[in-house]
Amino acid sequence: MSDTDEIITLVDRENRIVGDVSRRLMNFGRDIHRVTFILVFTGKDQLLLQKRTETKAFCPGYYGVTTGGVVATGESYLECAERELEEEIGVSLPLTSHGMFFTEGEGFRIWGKVFSCHYNPATHGPLSLQAKEVAEVLNMSISDILNNTYNLPFTPDSYDALLHYVRNELKMSENDPI
Repeated sequence: MSDTDEIITLVDRENRIVGDVSRRLMNFGRDIHRVTFILVFTGKDQLLLQKRTETKAFCPGYYGVTTGGVVATGESYLECAERELEEEIGVSLPLTSHGMFFTEGEGFRIWGKVFSCHYNPATHGPLSLQAKEVAEVLNMSISDILNNTYNLPFTPDSYDALLHYVRNELKMSENDPI
């Protein structure tokens, strides 16, 4: 099935299913859909970023802070995350869930689920980048991303996923007994 034939589940502001639509007929700025975001850690506070190809419809040439993508009809968030990780960077890794959030901006309205994994090339082998979607990858610290130290254009939805993760982790560490 081509990307344009993919059937996407539409949801409302409460993340309840309201219908399905083919990707080519979807209005990404109006319709709310589900997306997975996988933070690929390469070290304690280091993330693998993906530069999107110039042919991508949404934010071409921008850096995605996460791997991930649109959840297809009949697919769970976890199934989508596992599929996207394999498709985009060619690895299959155990995923940890970090909850869900709603975000919207120019050209997107999303219920996202954040996952994380740890990638080590010595253990997991080399990456295999999906040529039509990923132009290159680079490692960057969470601090450098949040401060945009290198003045890179980040996809706004994946940046929001990182903010969700950081807020979630701060709440968890505040609740940890000392």
